[in-house]
Amino acid sequence: MIRLSSFTVLFSLALGLSAGSAGAAEKIAGLDKTGKAELKSAGPLAFGPAGVLFVGDSMGAQLFAIGVDPGTPAKAAPIKLEGLDAKLAGLLGIKAEDVLINDIAVQPGTGTAFLSVSRGKGPDAQAVIATVTSAGKLDLLNLDKVSYAQVALVNAPAADKKDGRGNSLRQDAITDLHFVEGRVFVAGLSNEGFPSTLRAIAFPFTGPDPGAGVEIYHGAHGKFETNAPVRTFVPFNIGGEPHLLAAYQCTPLVTIPVAQLKAGSKVKGKTVAEL
Repeated sequence: MIRLSSFTVLFSLALGLSAGSAGAAEKIAGLDKTGKAELKSAGPLAFGPAGVLFVGDSMGAQLFAIGVDPGTPAKAAPIKLEGLDAKLAGLLGIKAEDVLINDIAVQPGTGTAFLSVSRGKGPDAQAVIATVTSAGKLDLLNLDKVSYAQVALVNAPAADKKDGRGNSLRQDAITDLHFVEGRVFVAGLSNEGFPSTLRAIAFPFTGPDPGAGVEIYHGAHGKFETNAPVRTFVPFNIGGEPHLLAAYQCTPLVTIPVAQLKAGSKVKGKTVAEL
């Protein structure tokens, strides 16, 4: 997660409409529920089909698809945001040091930035989705009445499971996600023998995907690694074949063929040094 304090951020954003009224979005295919989206945490974000925002909920061991206002297409323009944490704290009625911004995703074509936020710290922190337009208007997405869908991560680490340093493993159930050609690719940890996992979940959701275990060679340790999760990744093609270019906390970049990401399989990533 990313802790952002008083800062200045320059976004090349498009001048668009506020997404603060996103709860009023029209019915979108794949969003089969209407009401309160019960997020236990708000982590990685990604946009899917028009009007769909994917939200990773590690603590709830689930992936949400939430309907948002598609907005109005507009030309790109820069925006300068200062003291965002303090402004969020004012909206949330808490101190700035109790605001944790976990991820930011910009809605394609509109320039509206969506932020996943923790209101408070620890297990009682509240999940919040905030929006910032390219005009600098800050708002909160009302999660009490939205169109949404959700799918469980059936093999996520147990809520009380910790690593050797005492850190929550459940917190890393989802570390990053991207929507590509009808599927949400989700990186994180599972409770399987290969904890490092990549899931390819079809949208509209048809059911859970246990994911594929991922193994890489860790040069510094001189051995193969299966415990560390992918921290971030981007989809790209090699020779016309879809791959994920993944980054770990302490290893070089790794390429992983999308075709090998089948439920229950074991996949060996190739480090840049091996290419």
